[in-house]
Order: sequence, then C-alpha cells, then structure tokens
Amino acid sequence: MVDINIFINNGNENLGTTGKTITVNEEPKNISLQFVAEELHHRMPLVPSDVISQVLTGFSDVAARLMAEGFSIQYTNTAGDVLWRQYTDARLKCQSINLAKAKELMPGVVTDEESMVKHAGELIALAGVSLRPYLEVKQKFHELLGTFNPKYEVKGTKEVAYVAKKTDGTDGGSTDDNGGEGGGTTDPNE
Repeated sequence: MVDINIFINNGNENLGTTGKTITVNEEPKNISLQFVAEELHHRMPLVPSDVISQVLTGFSDVAARLMAEGFSIQYTNTAGDVLWRQYTDARLKCQSINLAKAKELMPGVVTDEESMVKHAGELIALAGVSLRPYLEVKQKFHELLGTFNPKYEVKGTKEVAYVAKKTDGTDGGSTDDNGGEGGGTTDPNE
C-alpha cells in the first residue's frame, strides 16, 4: 500500500496559481538494504543474504565512480528490456544561454548569434555546468510496477498557506516542499 497525503494549496504566485488547488504526494516508507537483501535472498536462495547485502552496499560507490566517468548504468529484466537507467545529468547552471545572456557573459566579444555560436565552449565554461546523478524510468518499469497492482491509502490532508511572490526578486519560497503543484518531498534527507 502506498501512503499518500492530500494537499490543499492556497495559491503560489511563483507558480502562477492564486486559487485553491488540490494535489497529492506519496509518503514512502523507508526500508534498509538488509531488508532488500533478505527479499532478494528469497528470490535467489542460493545467494546468501549477507553477500547480497555487501553487494548492495558497495554498489553505490561503484555506480557513482562509473557515472563520474560518463557511463550510464542500465537495469534490465531477464528479456533484456531496459527498465531504468542512471547516469550523470548535465545542465547549465543558468538553464540556457540566449543572445542577451551571452552578451552579459562575454561583453564586446559576443555581438550576434553567429559570434555566440562561435564562442559556445567559452560561454558554457563561464556559465558553469552542473553535474548530478539522475535516474530515468522506462515504460517497461511502469508496466512491471503495474503487474503488482499498486494501491494507495490516504494518510491525511494538509493545508499549505498562500505563497506570495517577493518583490525583491527572490521566488518567495515555501517552507513546505509540497506547496506547489505536487511532486515535492517530505524526506528531510533529500
């Protein structure tokens, strides 16, 4: 059973909503790698759970190193279908560079789109690139999850206060990550 909470949002000017909206967010229950190891041991009884636990524990370090080297790790089913993949996602720290941003980063050098394109590498270096771990779920995993017939149970309803846009240029923020259009998290470890 997947626990969810209902959120009554009283508007968030940063998201362009001023009236009430209703959203839901999951509230996952944390389990240990030892628990996962025991479950895998039930599926593969010839492999001891302590060995599985050691593999799971060491996997994160190996995955991070390989991802830092530019590799994508693909998780497949027995048929070879990719269910999900993890890799290092690259994003510009400023999201994108248009001509105005390029002129700001390289004044006097970038004057038009042609010069912007010519100096693309330098502009990227000046803007900065953010590298972060990313997990991408494929349709086959959605289908696999569906075979287990997931159901939900509402655990509560929470009201989120109206979030006004700040006039000093900041986004106003919200102390509750669930206050926008859904998709937030209540996990303090994220």
